Amino acid sequence: MTGLGLVTPAGIGVDASWAQILSGESAAAKDPNLEGVSVDISCRVPGFDATELLGRKHARRLDRFVQLAIVAAREALADASLDAKTWDGTRVGVVIGCGMGGAATWEEQHRRMLEHGPDRVSAMLIPMLVPNMVAGQLAMEFGAKGPNLVTATACASGATAIGVARDLLRGGACDIVLTGGTEAGLTPLSIAGFAQMGALSHRVDDPGSASRPFDSGRDGFVAAEAAGVLVMERPADASARGARTRAHLAGYGASADAFHATAPDPEGAGAEAAILAALADADVAPSDVTHVNAHGTSTPLNDVSEART
Repeated sequence: MTGLGLVTPAGIGVDASWAQILSGESAAAKDPNLEGVSVDISCRVPGFDATELLGRKHARRLDRFVQLAIVAAREALADASLDAKTWDGTRVGVVIGCGMGGAATWEEQHRRMLEHGPDRVSAMLIPMLVPNMVAGQLAMEFGAKGPNLVTATACASGATAIGVARDLLRGGACDIVLTGGTEAGLTPLSIAGFAQMGALSHRVDDPGSASRPFDSGRDGFVAAEAAGVLVMERPADASARGARTRAHLAGYGASADAFHATAPDPEGAGAEAAILAALADADVAPSDVTHVNAHGTSTPLNDVSEART
């Protein structure tokens, strides 16, 4: 991994996001766009002006989940000291994780149809809402003409994308892959659905402490939007061009617990299988692992399952 770009509720850019995370200050807050929804708190990206960052055309014709990813990808390429104008685009792939796609566009155009009729629905509706548009748009932005994929595996979408990107590099299909994840589904309908499912915290009067993973008083998470993009290359290629290596992906594993649509296996069997597969792929013993990044959804069901894994 030679480049990193972030657009998160903690800030726009890696440095801004990391500084906010280290401060310990929560990004959760009341969300005026969710007025009337039982859960009206969220974590939005602060100060994201699409017109200023991307221009008027992209601000109007791209859904927010794509806009966030473009900004993150630009930072990642700059961080990797790569110039898309000079590379062989046929050897550059894009694999981005996205679970929902253009939720905001869908709701906006549905309202437009109800108010003005179907003939007033935008011709850009479908291109703006399909999840694969984020990979397609990044390809057009940077001339990436290699494999172009979007992975949709719910909360694991971004992690899945990184694993697929690694496999493309290992198999020789690409020399460079832009990979990561993006999501921007903070719409009234989406949040209402998550709330009805019992996934969101109802501590709306105290947003900063609403999400409390592995706490006995947990009652759900706070929904957020963000994008993160990595530049991935084979180690030999990165070394040959003198690139700084931020991290090395040692192993990857994937699984399904085949248990329930919204609840994990109470014993954590699915997560355990993925972890063991990753350890085997990396040829690493559990005792060699010094940090575990928990999913930690702060929901009653997930946290118990994860703690047992």
